[in-house]
Amino acid sequence: MLNIQQLLALCICVVLLYGGCKKDSGYYGYQNQLQEFDGTTYDFLKNEHQYDSFLLAVERVHLTDTLKNGLYTVFAPTDASFKQAIENMNTLRTIQGRAHMYINTVPYEQLDTLVCRYFVRDTFSSHVMTLQDGLGLTTIRYNYPMHGKFKRTDAEGHVSGGPGVITYSDTKGVIYTNRWSNATTVALDIVTKNGYVNVLEKDHMFGFDEFIPRMNPTVSSPWNDYPFYIPGVVGLEQYNRGGNKVAYLDFSLNNQGGQYRPADQVDITTAGEGGLKVGWTETGEWMDYTVEVTQTGEYDMTLRYGSGGDDGRVHLEMDGRPVVGSSVVMPGSGGYDNFRDITTTVQLTAGRHLMKVYFDFANFDLRFLKFVIKNAPMPIPGVIALEDYDPGGEGVGYHDTNTRNEGNKYRQSEGIDIDFAKNEGGGYQVGWNSTGEWMNYTVNVKETGSYNTFILVGSEGTNGIFHLEFDGKDVTGQLKVPNTGGYHKRQTIATSVFLTKGVHVMRFFVDHDGFDVKSVTFRPLN
Repeated sequence: MLNIQQLLALCICVVLLYGGCKKDSGYYGYQNQLQEFDGTTYDFLKNEHQYDSFLLAVERVHLTDTLKNGLYTVFAPTDASFKQAIENMNTLRTIQGRAHMYINTVPYEQLDTLVCRYFVRDTFSSHVMTLQDGLGLTTIRYNYPMHGKFKRTDAEGHVSGGPGVITYSDTKGVIYTNRWSNATTVALDIVTKNGYVNVLEKDHMFGFDEFIPRMNPTVSSPWNDYPFYIPGVVGLEQYNRGGNKVAYLDFSLNNQGGQYRPADQVDITTAGEGGLKVGWTETGEWMDYTVEVTQTGEYDMTLRYGSGGDDGRVHLEMDGRPVVGSSVVMPGSGGYDNFRDITTTVQLTAGRHLMKVYFDFANFDLRFLKFVIKNAPMPIPGVIALEDYDPGGEGVGYHDTNTRNEGNKYRQSEGIDIDFAKNEGGGYQVGWNSTGEWMNYTVNVKETGSYNTFILVGSEGTNGIFHLEFDGKDVTGQLKVPNTGGYHKRQTIATSVFLTKGVHVMRFFVDHDGFDVKSVTFRPLN
């Protein structure tokens, strides 16, 4: 006969054995169930009522039609994601004594940059992201690099026995994964009539880790994703983010021109020759720019300005110290919208710097600064402004099918056709290109390796084709120019090249006409 204690022990063993068997038998190989929605990506997001903030941001940056018609993969942040980002931003703004901002009032350009990171070109299901290193992805605008990697989670005590998850990452343009910002999905592979939708976790803060510093910076930081390369052109309307008394000092209460960055106080309007200018200047104002000087040496610094009177004066500072030779006195140009150049020589030191343009006596409007290295090849990494082709003339520095400079805005005595770049960024661009034309550039590659390469082009059609050569060898293959909506509405064509250390001759070759081109930028892959 079993006593009560033995009977109780036997019952406990039976329960434990049953529970263990039940747990083990409950394991199954999880498979994601493909979900389909009978409508467009826009219809799906609208129908769910938890992406209203995302749709508002999408509408503000003019991407609503893309959600309705384009073939894209969307990583959708929920309303909770926006709520967290905006509340954190406005808590900081309250502490700083600043007015609150919301999706309708944050700077358009910064919102555009961040929203685009949730739109991936083309349609990708999770199974194509199962490679060991995941899959590189490209955003809808600006060719910004993102990354997706699919894996299964652990469940029921079994490794990789649970639901599949995509880790979606902002790569920051670097190969080191520990510098990426990551978000994970809670639903994936939702198929719509025009793409895929993957839903991001609610704890993901919109903008990855960039929303607050972009919308409410307390330090001066680059307007674009990268510092301005020197040598190169600095469009003076593209001063740093950070606001008044941080990235600039402006005494007016608002942007009196209102044609660019309207939420700031720097006064920006259109220039009569095309492009933008900083106007309504006052003595004592200043603007900051983060720059990357690629090589120590002497530079010709050219300032383009317009003035109604003599004695306008500016100078530059680097990291708080005046740049010797940068102080210039500007003769009258015949009016604020009648522009001329003034050039001086400055000595700059390689490295990243905070450059300040200081208005010592303000009676001028400002367009852009251009830096050209003296007596040395153009350095790579860096930006190659394509109007600065090699000297030597036809057949040596360039080949052009006629002897006339159609644009006549720069190097007027030579055959390459150069006009002002007539939108933001300042500087020049090469136009009226004909099939078979080319331009040479003597360059100095600092280190052997792979370089991300970005070419700024504008076109009204889709016929344009070009390639880059180094010492006569094609390094890019033929690159096709998309229709950007106009010769002065530029887009970036991105590719990568492998270059060897040393001095080389780079050739920009026009395989088929139909486009204008501004610059080629080389950034190290790492």
